[in-house]
Amino acid sequence: MTSTLPGADIRGFYAELGIQLPAWAQIEASVCCFADPDAHRRGDRDPSTSVNLQHGAWRCHGCVARGGAYEAARVRGHDPRSAIELMIRHGLTGRRGANPRRPPRRPAATRRSPSPRATAASVRNVSPPRPRIRVSEADLQRWHLNLLGRIDVLERLAATRGWSGHAVRQFQLGLDDSRITIPVRHPGGELVSLLHYRPSPESGQDKIRAVAGSRRALFPHPADEPSRQLLFVEGEPDAIAARSIGLPAIALPGADSWRAQWAPLFTGRAVTVVLDADRQGRACARQIAEDLAACATAIEVVDLAPDRADGYDLTDWLMAHRPRGQHAPKWLHRANALNAA
Repeated sequence: MTSTLPGADIRGFYAELGIQLPAWAQIEASVCCFADPDAHRRGDRDPSTSVNLQHGAWRCHGCVARGGAYEAARVRGHDPRSAIELMIRHGLTGRRGANPRRPPRRPAATRRSPSPRATAASVRNVSPPRPRIRVSEADLQRWHLNLLGRIDVLERLAATRGWSGHAVRQFQLGLDDSRITIPVRHPGGELVSLLHYRPSPESGQDKIRAVAGSRRALFPHPADEPSRQLLFVEGEPDAIAARSIGLPAIALPGADSWRAQWAPLFTGRAVTVVLDADRQGRACARQIAEDLAACATAIEVVDLAPDRADGYDLTDWLMAHRPRGQHAPKWLHRANALNAA
């Protein structure tokens, strides 16, 4: 069991990682998997991870990832130093040499080596480092050319998803067998995630899945978008649909993936948040609005369908209303006002 200092702020620690623990929980809090949500169906919308509120340890009962507070910070993007600093800030550990009760260390000659059983147990309690994406730029270009050469697939994407040829070229979308490939990059071109997307999955198939080694990231990165007015959506396909009609959209990988440390990327921007019409999407939209309040110049949260809870999203709305690029924000604002009336 992971030990923490008395009075540790477990809830505050996880909140700073962008993981909101239910207020009603007393000993174990259930949350969506934050270690590898893409290993779960529908991004683990039915929470499978438990967080212990006494010592901060966590375990996913779906993908079996687990660890302590330190591992939670690492899988959420912190490096070793910032993970320790975050733990210190919330009282989960102390600085070296700061605890006067700490017994002196034994001389090296008298220290006991850990038993093989203890070493194996410690390895099981730590999530293994995420592997690198084993995809080359040549692979991405080959898949991209495959898609550009399939007029039937391009026409189907335009008719059912609203995707334009310009957006396909802009984001180097590709076709690998029957799956659309979506590369996600950081500023400078580094590939941080590769998604396989099925626009019309069959029963039991995942609609979107990240390949091994992918990291959760915004799509496209806000630093690559000069516009001062942004549309913030849920899911990369929604961003592609919005970009296809000229809207500067940034996509969150999923409703459980928002990180408070992303908020400064939107400093000085006016942001319209349009997430999916379900419980997770609405809760995430509220959290995003709270986190952006200190840095964005304006924030509007649009609920596309207040009477629905089935995941109705921006692509569904765009395909139903067919607004043109510059008129879409006005349509969204008008729909929001009508829905709130």
